[in-house]
Amino acid sequence: MPIINRYLQREILLPFFYTLLVVVFILLFGQLFKLVNMVVSEGIRVWDITRMVIDMIPQMMTMALPISFFFAVLVGVGRLVGDSEVVALTAAGVSPFKIFIPVLQIAIFCTITTLLMSTWLAPFGIRHLRKVTFDILREKVTLALHSQRLNLAFPNMAIYLGEIDRESGRVASVFIEDRRRSEHPQTITALKGMIVSDLQTSTLLLQLENGTIHEYDQQGESYQVTDFSQYRINFAISALLGAKLHVGLMNKARSNSDLIQKIALEKSQGEETARTVATLYERFTQPFSCLAFALLGVALALVPVRSGARFQGFIFGLLFLLAYYLTGMIAEPLTKWQPSLAPFFFCLPNLIFILLGTLLLTIKQYEIEFSNFFWKRLMSVLKYSVYLKRKSW
Repeated sequence: MPIINRYLQREILLPFFYTLLVVVFILLFGQLFKLVNMVVSEGIRVWDITRMVIDMIPQMMTMALPISFFFAVLVGVGRLVGDSEVVALTAAGVSPFKIFIPVLQIAIFCTITTLLMSTWLAPFGIRHLRKVTFDILREKVTLALHSQRLNLAFPNMAIYLGEIDRESGRVASVFIEDRRRSEHPQTITALKGMIVSDLQTSTLLLQLENGTIHEYDQQGESYQVTDFSQYRINFAISALLGAKLHVGLMNKARSNSDLIQKIALEKSQGEETARTVATLYERFTQPFSCLAFALLGVALALVPVRSGARFQGFIFGLLFLLAYYLTGMIAEPLTKWQPSLAPFFFCLPNLIFILLGTLLLTIKQYEIEFSNFFWKRLMSVLKYSVYLKRKSW
């Protein structure tokens, strides 16, 4: 039996590694154009781009590992079915449950690996990605603000900078139209300034020197001019990334203890905790999808291959995979509706598909016994009904 287990595992591991490479490439593909543009247009060093890609991979692996394992099971076990090797194994006394044992061993390994990725490596990678991004912003300020050009990257602001020293971050001839406070629009001019970044607060800071602020009060219909020797303007990095994306990245970058503290703080302040709770529970529940996919994959792959239906198990696998992630998407809205049941809502996709996979695999294991069982029960019910009817006569 150990020989058969090793043989089955080899049949799964090879397509698993191939599929993993393909899935990671697909997930990276959406970022490739942006990264290539940063190299070509902005002059970012290839080494910095490589560091960013390495930091992205752990977060991508949390999704890529379960998906790759699922399709590897479908391909590996499906090949055994297509070549009638499962028939030979069944004739030798190897049942579907015994076929599932080596698959389960790989599933446990994938679950532990994905759990380490989601709870430790992925948050660390995102934190390091933010650090690399800020290093790039410090070295290449043109990513956020361009010299001798009207910059509209920040909402409700128009910024013009004359010259930018790429080494020190110093700027000259600054003109800013600031309408972030719509009732008090400001026009700011300065002879010089400096661009610095703050990693802790996720902001870019523009320190201006020797300038003037023109402010108009729309309600009071008054106009005010103020001269200054030093003045600071903060630009949130979320304005460059998008506010929703920024919040999500901030939560995903936090450690587990930080997330727990943030949830407690949000509860004490009466704020919405669903998004933070979702980030925390997804880290611990998503890795166990490997166990659900192991059961489903073996059950679907063991369906006999018929002419014209060779990819039937693969198509059903895609549908089940889509259904799994759609079920997971409703966990956060349900948490908003009933926060006390949040652990159950985030475990629900795994519970549903583990039960479904167990049912399908059990039916496959005892398909003859089940058919005889239900047929005998049906005949006994019919005979008992006839007996009661005759007795009533």
